[in-house]
Amino acid sequence: MIIVKLMGGLGNQMFQYALGRALSLQHGTTLKLDLQWLHDHRANRGPNFIHRHYDLDVFGIQPEIATEAEIRKLRKSWTSCKCVDRWLHAMLNIPPAWCREPHFHHSPAIRKSGPDVYLDGYWQSEKYFASHAAAIRQDFTLRHPLEGHAASILERIENTTSVCVNVRRKEFVGHPYHGAMDPQYYAMAETRMRKLVKDPHFFIFSDEPEWCMEKLRFKGPVTHVPLTCAGEKYRDIFRMMTACRHFIIPNSTFGWWAAWLPAHAHKKVVAPYHWFANGPRDTQDLLPSGWERI
Repeated sequence: MIIVKLMGGLGNQMFQYALGRALSLQHGTTLKLDLQWLHDHRANRGPNFIHRHYDLDVFGIQPEIATEAEIRKLRKSWTSCKCVDRWLHAMLNIPPAWCREPHFHHSPAIRKSGPDVYLDGYWQSEKYFASHAAAIRQDFTLRHPLEGHAASILERIENTTSVCVNVRRKEFVGHPYHGAMDPQYYAMAETRMRKLVKDPHFFIFSDEPEWCMEKLRFKGPVTHVPLTCAGEKYRDIFRMMTACRHFIIPNSTFGWWAAWLPAHAHKKVVAPYHWFANGPRDTQDLLPSGWERI
């Protein structure tokens, strides 16, 4: 049994699920989710922390939820010292049942985990699940059809050389860890995208569309997608984003997944060179090959 600890918003939860799903397919075993961390909204996790909810229900998947007993069984250590526990497992060549993410970049050793493992981390790299990409894309199929204005925008997206421009603001602005992309980044990204794509139509998706209309100076044609089209948990905006042919994304896992899910042969993706304002420096495995950093 594979148990995955879910943390963060939709994009983070998708990365965590993707690794768990890949390992469950590799071992032919059951995947279960640990929602305890998400449900504990009483915990004090710092001044900049935002409590999240379970968001994977926007997709058609119906994963099993791990029980407390199942979680305790896999998280049980041989010793009270984590370092000693890892050393004993390594000396005896026995994969630990509780796998904590050792660092931000890809850790190949995780794929060697046994069929009974508890996964504790963010796992933000395609390398963790690339061998099962088709199954992951199928699992992350949105189950709610678009209606009204959102459906008409989707039709335009599907009938133009559409470029998704994702602008993440709100809690990222001034955040000491994440930080937000400024207008200069989007200006450079537009210039680069125009060199890569002929006759682009830019569709701008943001949690602050008013800021985008005031600060971003994209040349036409441009469509600013209103928040009235967001849908529950931003699921409708995510659906429209994934329908685009090309992508300009910020330092956001939400944008990362919107760009990754489409399997277009000639897809172009532009992403920021510096992903964090003050986070992990080694982000070499975050972006798939073929995506451009600026």
